[in-house]
Amino acid sequence: MVFGFFRRKKDKDKKTGELKAGELRKLLKEGKYKEVADLLKDRYRENNEFTQIYFEALVNLGRREEAKRLLQEVGKENLPPSAVLKLIEEPPKKESLFEKFKRGLKKTRELIGLGKFFASHRELDEEFFEELEELLIKLDVGVDTAVSLVEEIRKKRNQFKDINEVKEYLKRRFKEILSKCRGEFKLTKKPAVVLFVGVNGSGKTTTVGKLAYKLVREGKKVLIVAADTFRAAATEQLKTWAERSGADFVGDKEGADPGAVLYRGLQKAFGENYDVVLVDTAGRLHTKEHLLREMQKLVKVVKKFDTDQPEEVLLVLDATIGQNSINQAKLFASAVDVTGIVLTKLDGTAKGGAIIAICKTLGIPVKFVGVGEGIEDLEPFDVEKFVDAMFD
Repeated sequence: MVFGFFRRKKDKDKKTGELKAGELRKLLKEGKYKEVADLLKDRYRENNEFTQIYFEALVNLGRREEAKRLLQEVGKENLPPSAVLKLIEEPPKKESLFEKFKRGLKKTRELIGLGKFFASHRELDEEFFEELEELLIKLDVGVDTAVSLVEEIRKKRNQFKDINEVKEYLKRRFKEILSKCRGEFKLTKKPAVVLFVGVNGSGKTTTVGKLAYKLVREGKKVLIVAADTFRAAATEQLKTWAERSGADFVGDKEGADPGAVLYRGLQKAFGENYDVVLVDTAGRLHTKEHLLREMQKLVKVVKKFDTDQPEEVLLVLDATIGQNSINQAKLFASAVDVTGIVLTKLDGTAKGGAIIAICKTLGIPVKFVGVGEGIEDLEPFDVEKFVDAMFD
């Protein structure tokens, strides 16, 4: 089956550089699967060991179709059993979007107890209204919103047959408020440039990595640019995310000029036919003014390549800080045209309702929500499923 498969390169091919199996296996152990796959994509037939290493890299990158073709071509007897087993095993059942939101909002339900609250009340008395208002404020929907919603329900009390109808009414009102913040993630340009802005600690770098993973799985050619050169280890962290996601990477040493790094990345993206460029930016500088001017500078760099870009400017907000995120949003929106919000760490907070206050106050579309720490736990925002998960 495999006669003639493994072939030696001609002498002229040796000029491409010597690859050592030991060094490649070391890269595999470090999780640098994409680097290994790139190094071996034209040379994995040179010998059996290279083929095995290349196969392992493909399997770990999730490039299942390529790995299956290679398995069929050389036979499982010539490949590592552990990697073959990983390939032929059924991938774990993917959670539905509703299940992810439900998992992400677990703390909101447990600590705030929306579902339990409605289950434990039978009468629409003053105690019910007072406790509901208190709950909504704890949920962080905003004091004004909480008071007005409870007042609406109080005025309509005679129209409700039971507590369950009140619950359904509140869910419907939440959905009406959030429907004003629907927005699709736009990728109409090629390459489409996406800037990520937000303070340090908001989950910005992680969000870049998760979105890169999602886009690579959709078959897009993705480049990550590390334009946050002020935070220690930011570039290395992002480089690791690029390797995990299967995206390519452009960065520089700490303290380098962010504009220069971005310019170099965009040259590569526009010159090498990339689909998407994801740009991480600084989240903390000496002063707020300095930080905002840095954002504006990066936007100007993008416009040197395409005056209609960046296509998206995504503001990453930490759900655990509740309504304080509104002040952050106003700050960044004063300097750049924020096109969408990514709400992160939703699984670590009891303040899932903050998204309602953010939407009502700012009117900026919510594009994605982070519902966990896994690489697949970044999902497009779905109003209906999100609100249902808050209650169910």
